[in-house]
Amino acid sequence: MAVMKKSVRKKLSKYLERLVKKHGAEMTLALVTGIVSSLAADIQAKVDRKAKAGKAAKAKRADKAARAARPDQGKPDKEKPAARPEKAVTPEPVAGRKPAVVVRKRAER
Repeated sequence: MAVMKKSVRKKLSKYLERLVKKHGAEMTLALVTGIVSSLAADIQAKVDRKAKAGKAAKAKRADKAARAARPDQGKPDKEKPAARPEKAVTPEPVAGRKPAVVVRKRAER
């Protein structure tokens, strides 16, 4: 079973041959080793992130189930805020009369 397509292998081998001719076998080996190790590190980091996220989700589900099993020890109920005092309602003007105008002195303002 081939890991890569034949065309990909052919292109890579041609490119590596050119690198060996131009820079030498040691530099080519160093380049390929660096590429492979960085790819392996990236893949491992991705696997670790998935595992960590899975553990966190599992712990969260377990915590939620534990709280549901004992509702008296769950989150405390939120108390309702105190009722606000009602604003003073101004009386509506009576039909046929002009509304009263209140004039305050400057000291009262």
